[in-house]
Amino acid sequence: MFDSLFKDLKYQWTTGNFWVRSIGISVAIFVMLNLVKALFTFQNNGIAGVVYDDIIHSISLSSNWKSNLIQFWVWLTHIYVHEGFFHLLWNMLWLYWFANIVEDLIGARHAKFIFFESAFCGGLFFVIAAQWIPWYQHSEVHAYGASAAVNGMLFAAATISPGYTIRLVLIGDVQIKYIALVVLILDLLFAGQQSNTGGHFAHLGGALWGYLYVILLRRGISMDFTSLLKKKEKTRIRKNIRMHKPNTDPPAEDRLNKILDKIHQHGIQSLSSEEKQFLDQKSKES
Repeated sequence: MFDSLFKDLKYQWTTGNFWVRSIGISVAIFVMLNLVKALFTFQNNGIAGVVYDDIIHSISLSSNWKSNLIQFWVWLTHIYVHEGFFHLLWNMLWLYWFANIVEDLIGARHAKFIFFESAFCGGLFFVIAAQWIPWYQHSEVHAYGASAAVNGMLFAAATISPGYTIRLVLIGDVQIKYIALVVLILDLLFAGQQSNTGGHFAHLGGALWGYLYVILLRRGISMDFTSLLKKKEKTRIRKNIRMHKPNTDPPAEDRLNKILDKIHQHGIQSLSSEEKQFLDQKSKES
């Protein structure tokens, strides 16, 4: 039985996409943290202890901005850290759903940048908010989890195609824009309360970046920072295309923007088969 399970997990890891691997990393870290916590709790009469706290704090964002500069890796590692089972479960389910939607709509490359940049923006919101939240002034608090990154994916998907429909258990078909609206209202309502205040600010930061990324992309501004390294080469290619094809179709970027606008207004189902083929081709190039 365990041999079969191991083979299934190995197959999913080797054949799965980036999101499957991200979920696998998060689950692995969750299991290791809880095993370590159980060990320390057993040895210390029911208390996890300072050593365990030091371990989880070393891979989580701190309200102390200086600490985040020294332990710079926490800007990445905090995304994959989950201590509670339901925290992990919901984040991974939402990540899988919304990340694949965004990837289908604008390509894997943009989806990955939204994921990491939303996490960074959410972390920045947490650190800034922690400097003036009254009940954070007398102690250091930490933030971890993929919630900000997941919110970024949700709001990116809702911005690209607000009419995209998802079937929710016990509820039925719901347009993604309403899911985003409910999440936004809940975070705004609870951000001012003492229960996970910093976390709610992080969620808002991630949501804002997911929205802005798509808006900027529609205006021809890609926040894929690696594209800056290729800017000169792309400019040369565009010049060559226009030189050799002066009277043909408009540049691919203009056409892509028009298709994205059409998806935003009428949903992806409004695209013709030729437009879907073009979008699929651009997604593979991304």
